[in-house]
Amino acid sequence: MPIINISDLTFGYDGSEAVLFDDVTITLDTSWKLALAGRNGRGKTTFFKLLSGDLPYKGSITGVPETVIFPMNELPDNEVWKVRKELNLMDADPDIIYRPLETLSGGERTKLMLANLFSSEGRYPLIDEPTNHLDRQGREAVSEYLSKKEGFILISHDRAFLDRCTDHTLVITKTGLELSAATYSVWWENNEKRMAGEKARNDQLKKEMTAIDAAMKKNAQWSSKAEGYKNRSKAPSKVAEDHFRRAYEAEKARKLMAASKNLERRNERKLEEKQSLLKDLERSERLKIEGTKHHSRDLVILRDVTLKRRGEVVKDHVDLTVERGMKISLQGKNGCGKSTLIKFLAGLGDAEGITAEGDISIARGLKISYVGQDTSSLKGPVFDIASERGCDKTLLSTILIKMGFTKEMLYRDVQALSLGQKKFVMLALSLCEHADLYLWDEPLNYIDVYLREEIERLVRDSDVTMLFVEHDRTFACLVQDKEVTL
Repeated sequence: MPIINISDLTFGYDGSEAVLFDDVTITLDTSWKLALAGRNGRGKTTFFKLLSGDLPYKGSITGVPETVIFPMNELPDNEVWKVRKELNLMDADPDIIYRPLETLSGGERTKLMLANLFSSEGRYPLIDEPTNHLDRQGREAVSEYLSKKEGFILISHDRAFLDRCTDHTLVITKTGLELSAATYSVWWENNEKRMAGEKARNDQLKKEMTAIDAAMKKNAQWSSKAEGYKNRSKAPSKVAEDHFRRAYEAEKARKLMAASKNLERRNERKLEEKQSLLKDLERSERLKIEGTKHHSRDLVILRDVTLKRRGEVVKDHVDLTVERGMKISLQGKNGCGKSTLIKFLAGLGDAEGITAEGDISIARGLKISYVGQDTSSLKGPVFDIASERGCDKTLLSTILIKMGFTKEMLYRDVQALSLGQKKFVMLALSLCEHADLYLWDEPLNYIDVYLREEIERLVRDSDVTMLFVEHDRTFACLVQDKEVTL
């Protein structure tokens, strides 16, 4: 298989001060099952576009075979038998190839695109977030399928998924690209140990920088004293002064001034060196989530409920009780009605023709915060959206900045943000709403692993009430108090 050689790669988007890749040099083997990871906005999708030759750059990229990228805008004209064979390998219905694309579920479209991807012989697959529309069973089937393929690069933030189907890991860090001949979890474990060491060193460096700053202030006092000596040596005497005394004081001032300047230069160099050592430490801020406590113990009770969409039954015999303080994971195959139920409880049923029949009890005055799968509703600058929703701008900006946003990004139109950044804006808005019940529908789509770990911690450590749909097995197992399958 070809070897990809990247040399002195430098790239940044026009109009942005940030340089995504700065003088990067690395070699990649196209036979690897390579996981590509990194924080949102670091340039993972951009890296795919650079490999495909879709963006201009400085430096050199050679040895890249003809690429094929998932998701596809149009399905290639591959031989039907090959596509059907690949669908069978994913435990998917091979007959979906004959159905119009718009009639397929998100999981079915994903599998059909992957089948076409690997039916395109001689082309190098670049796979960007294939898990977003797959249920838990679908993720397991696709990860098993990919584990038997050779030669691709895969972007995914589902840790268990990556571990099952990749053997090398490439991470876009704050300072460049880091390659590991190991699965993502092995890299993460080693990285956590390194970050713990970096944190300890960071604390020590801050102490040393404080000491240097104090030394520089003391040095300024020395300089002032030296200047005083110098002035004294030049000042006219009211009485006759001994010539040697004046010469002694002048020489003393000169030496003290030189020593002061040398110390100042050494301290400045030390300060620059120590500041540069801090740049690899990833942001690890702690967030807090505070909901409100409704007076009712049972916020939602459903008994033998039938969910319908535009008159057609989506799911029947639904039984669910949501108690105050419980975090419930809602599981089930694609199309079983999870999102339909979440939208009904969020009060969005009328807009989508969703109705429910049966024994339904929803606590009065229940304040609900909803996060859906789709980010297209976000329009305009972040602060304008916050104003429209009545969110505390100070709290919102604190959450976003702690998690890596810049102040400039708060005034930027959300359409200029990455998909992961858009999704986190939705989550941050929800966290600012202080609700009785949080309804989150696949909240982690496009969210990077660093933010996933922080969201896991803050939800797990809080006493909020939450009903959520999430196919990231790691997140669900760590957060849930109870799992309900539709």
